[in-house]
Formats: sequence, C-alpha cells, structure tokens
Amino acid sequence: MSKKKNKTFRHSGDLGDIIFSLPTIKTMGGGILYLDPKGGEDLKEMAMPASGKTKLNEEGIENIRELLESQSYITEVKLWDGEKVDVELDNFRKHIEFNNLAYSHLESQDITHTKADSEWLEISDNEYELPEDRKVVVSRNLRYQGNHSFWEMNASGFEKDAVFVGSVYEHEVFQNVFGIEIPYIETPTAMDLLKVIDAADMFISNQGLPHAIAEGLKKRLICEVDKTYPAACWRRDDATYV
Repeated sequence: MSKKKNKTFRHSGDLGDIIFSLPTIKTMGGGILYLDPKGGEDLKEMAMPASGKTKLNEEGIENIRELLESQSYITEVKLWDGEKVDVELDNFRKHIEFNNLAYSHLESQDITHTKADSEWLEISDNEYELPEDRKVVVSRNLRYQGNHSFWEMNASGFEKDAVFVGSVYEHEVFQNVFGIEIPYIETPTAMDLLKVIDAADMFISNQGLPHAIAEGLKKRLICEVDKTYPAACWRRDDATYV
C-alpha cells in the first residue's frame, strides 16, 4: 500500500495572516507548510504593500515555526524556494473585502466560514502561569490603531490586573501615552505568546499577531479595530470590538 502524500501549502503573508490561515489548512487535512522568506515578491498580481512584498522573512519564519509545528495538522514548516504546492494560501488576498482574515482564507478554497468559528490553535501541557493577581494580557502595536479613546478611558481600570506583551518599545509607548505602569512579559517567539495568552482569563489588544493567537484560542477578548481595515472581527458572545 502506498504511503499517503502530505498536502503542501504555501503562504507569503505576515505572521498574523499565517495564523488566520490555519483553519483552512486544518480543514483541508493538514500537511507541509511552505513559508516564503522573500515575502511574496513573485505575486505581483496580489494586493501587496507598496514595497511589493510582505514583511515575512527568515527571521519571522523562525519566530513562528515552533508554534506552527506544535499543531497536529502541520507536518513540517519549510522555507519556500520555488516548489510547486497543492494550495496557494496567498489567494486569500483576492477575498479580503470586509471579511475577517480567517474567512478570507477559507473563501479562497471554497470552504464554509464556520470552520473558523471554533478553536483552531492547539496547546497541551501548558505549564506557564501568570501571576495570581494578573490574569489579563494586554498588547497594543503601533500599526493598527483606531480607537485611542477606548484605551484612554479604560487603561487605568485594568492597570492592577494586567501584564503587557509585545515589543519593549510598544510597552514603553503604551505606558507613556496612558500614564500607567503594567508589568512587561518578554515573549521572544510566537510560541511564547501562545503560552502566555493561553494562561490568561482575558485578552485586550488591537489587531496583530497576539490578537490572531487569542482568536485562534477563542479567548475572551476586547479588540481595538482599525476602522479602515476591520479584518479581525468575529460574531461571538465573548469577543468585543471597539
């Protein structure tokens, strides 16, 4: 009997986009995920940034590799070097419109949206524990901001309950802008982020990789939405978008 061939997938998007592609990979039976370290330079027909490519590079791929390979439906993560693949996940860009990014990936493969409405990120034996009095994880990057007033009105309310994840610079900006102090937790890889967010009771952020992970875990969350690109909203009872 011949051995079943692993299906192959390719993605050239940013790290959050890759997380949002996982419901599609899972639904299609999983397999080998090729990630393009050149950020999709060959995809000229796609709606790419002004640079002509995404930010994906070898450093970013190594950052997210452990998280991806910890998923039961990912056989292996490889650097793409022109190999022919079964599924071009970059086609999600043709379906963005006003969908969230997971739905865009599913639509690109003619799969129903509901496949992204339940938890798709797996984590077992997570031994990481947040401090007993700090079960809220906060993150705010400088790219997708759309509701300064929400943070201005609410940040002090969770100052005593929260920790911050993201870059050191993002943490410094957050504290300086809103005049509060929140402990910083270093998360050098996406797997570290997964462990910290999984340990939280609540997640508060704007759009970006940490939010994509929180959505993949279906955490209770509040997300600040970039009104010009609302690409990360779900209709579920324990998610609020501001």
